Amino acid sequence: MTEPQSIIQLIAEVKRKVGAVRKRDKNAQQGFMFRGVEAVVNAAGPHLDKFGVVSVPILETSSYETVEVGKNRTQMGHVTVEVTYRFYGPAGDYIDARVPGEAMDSGDKAMAKAMAVAWRTALIQVLNLRTNDPEPDETSYERSAAKTVEDYRAEALNGNATKQDLERTYREANRAGMLPQLVTDAAGTEMRLVDLLVKRGKEVPDGLPRNKDKSVSRSKLTDDEKAAAGLMTGPELRAHNKLEKETLSDPKKAERLDSSELFDPFTTVPPAPNGGGS
Repeated sequence: MTEPQSIIQLIAEVKRKVGAVRKRDKNAQQGFMFRGVEAVVNAAGPHLDKFGVVSVPILETSSYETVEVGKNRTQMGHVTVEVTYRFYGPAGDYIDARVPGEAMDSGDKAMAKAMAVAWRTALIQVLNLRTNDPEPDETSYERSAAKTVEDYRAEALNGNATKQDLERTYREANRAGMLPQLVTDAAGTEMRLVDLLVKRGKEVPDGLPRNKDKSVSRSKLTDDEKAAAGLMTGPELRAHNKLEKETLSDPKKAERLDSSELFDPFTTVPPAPNGGGS
């Protein structure tokens, strides 16, 4: 009975079958050609299957952070991973390949992209696929310089800012540890950045569609838009109205809630910032 080939022998066979994987995809932003994940997987996958090679990913480490890129300071999720790919042969023996992966995405796909990059790297390096150039990513970004306290002050004093804009500035400045920093308002009065943001938050409009009586036109907002604006969504409003009705009929049954206190982030002073002082 012929003994099965070792995983090393099978990897060599797969490599000979796959050959070179050409760069056929084009980076839309900068115009260069690159070798995509799908191209590498489609080239190697059928031959791995033919020789009975199975790969199992083992996530060793991962990290996630939010960064800003480009002139518009677009918020992007930035993920880095280290993955060990264990290649098994039919005989049960295996080899390991530990590779990094890195990706950015403005939605929730950064981790999936980073894992895909790691898988592509593993296939290229384990199978020693022929390439001509260092492989670039499909999209590339230039990370924005870190904001200074003066950048946050400028956002707070922006005459076109809405409450939602100031809420975003507050969250960013809090993450950066800038809220306790001293700045001056438009009149030159010195105060903490957190106090300036709260003050401006009480002054500016919220940018929401309004009825003739100046009330918010809830019918023109989706539940996601309501949630982003700090307003009650449809289900929340129905639950609130039910609770209010129960309260009016039996004060002991439930405690009445004041929606203006719950859903206007600038009605009350925000929580103390990280590292904040008096």
